[in-house]
Amino acid sequence: MSLIMPQNQNVMVFIDGSNLYKSLKKASILGKIDYRKMVTEIVSQFNFDVVLRRVYFYSALPDQNREQDSYRKSQKFLDKIKRWDLWEVRYGRLVYYPNSVPVEKGVDIKIASDMIENAILSLYDIAILVSGDADFSYCFNVIKNLNKQIAVVKMPAGFSYQLAENADYILNFLYKK
Repeated sequence: MSLIMPQNQNVMVFIDGSNLYKSLKKASILGKIDYRKMVTEIVSQFNFDVVLRRVYFYSALPDQNREQDSYRKSQKFLDKIKRWDLWEVRYGRLVYYPNSVPVEKGVDIKIASDMIENAILSLYDIAILVSGDADFSYCFNVIKNLNKQIAVVKMPAGFSYQLAENADYILNFLYKK
């Protein structure tokens, strides 16, 4: 009996920009990544045919009045991503507390909501999460109950093995400059 491999599986990629940034910085490869090539390398790891339908990149802009230079650099980077075919930028926000670094809010829930909504709408067969945040493992169960599959990318630094335990596929973080 031969194993029948799925054909033309639709995939969507969900990138937690802040989590990816921290992982790249910790692994000392920040600034060395071509994000489009990174996604191509990640998607190419499947041993069956897949069709990339959309890439969502989640981020939060610094406050323009408090961090002008950081705001300008972030806006320039995100504007570039917005021009790429199939890529979409989704925004959370930064909250500034006294005597503390800014805290990103709303991004994780947007990622989880988009993953679940797109599963319900049957817009993908496989969701690929680029994040090492263990908080997403619960939403994996919801997506699997919708008869969709989950792939998680093993981040270069700061990866949660709880994600790997709940994912259908574990993909390597691959990139070419």
